[in-house]
Amino acid sequence: MATNKRELVFAQSAQPGERYYCPACRQPVRLRRGKSRVTHFAHLPGADCAVSEGETGEHLRGKQQLFRYLRAQGLQPCLEVYLPAINQRPDILVKRGRRLVAVEFQCSPLTVDRLRARNRGYAQLGIKPVWLLGRPYRHHLSRAKVAQFTQVIAGRPTVPYWNTARGRVEYHRAFRRYSFVSGRPSATGVVRQQVAALARTASTSELVVRLTGQAAATVQQPLAHCPLVCHDLVPSWPVTRVAVIYWRIAVVLVLDKQPLFTSWSRQRWQHWLWQCGQSYWLAFACAPRTVLTAVIDNFTADLLAARVIWKCGDQYVLFCHPRWFPNLAAKDASLAAALTHAPENGEGSAENLHLPLII
Repeated sequence: MATNKRELVFAQSAQPGERYYCPACRQPVRLRRGKSRVTHFAHLPGADCAVSEGETGEHLRGKQQLFRYLRAQGLQPCLEVYLPAINQRPDILVKRGRRLVAVEFQCSPLTVDRLRARNRGYAQLGIKPVWLLGRPYRHHLSRAKVAQFTQVIAGRPTVPYWNTARGRVEYHRAFRRYSFVSGRPSATGVVRQQVAALARTASTSELVVRLTGQAAATVQQPLAHCPLVCHDLVPSWPVTRVAVIYWRIAVVLVLDKQPLFTSWSRQRWQHWLWQCGQSYWLAFACAPRTVLTAVIDNFTADLLAARVIWKCGDQYVLFCHPRWFPNLAAKDASLAAALTHAPENGEGSAENLHLPLII
């Protein structure tokens, strides 16, 4: 959009020969039309607009679709409102109830640090940011990118997209995974797949070096012989750079060195678990830390169920050290006894929801 000094004008509605100006820097802009590109306004060569960014056809199209989409919902969206206090210009600014919402349609690469800086700017003004991803992010999204753009929507971790081909928002929530597991096997099947994968990977000493950068003081043991409590039987949202089971094993290795009856308050316990392998937590830029603590809480529940720790009042107390198995035959026998009643698998099914935009 641009202004003709009276009102904001869509590029598609602009009249050839009329003068238009950037709504942020007030410098002249040029109307560009073409058969292979979306009609848009562009700064003149040499312009020094502080918030000017090159835009792809996907970004221009999506931004205009979102404007019309929000207006059709009875809202009053504003395109590219310049916020001089933070030197930012959201794609769309809209009021929802008493709160302003900045809707960003992201099609180009964006670092975690830059994303966090943008969100901090909006927070200074009491504006809630919502980030919708475009076509370039639709395929082969890495764990790190999932974490970076994770947002909690309707109480659940979500990566939202705007589909320009269909003109609708899509909420992708099918990123939950077990460690090393394909499909939706029973709990016994989950453990056996994980054992097979661990048998092909590093020993405990190599894992400690990988997670902490320090040599392991413990006796070297095969990872596949790890205690049953190390196996994650509930699919988790991507929060670690390595499989969650590696982090669980690392915690158990540290627990093995703690004196029995060591106690932690709930807050100290969560912080202690976070510190174990902290360099392998993924970077979140939009979601609260509750997404990460869900993995910590699941492991805490498993340690309580296995009676490795006990809850005494508001304290967690180390009751026993988890037992490593001497061989895989012993582990398989213990598995058969422990998982007679397999727990439910949790949320692992693919679900890409097509819903109205929740802002």
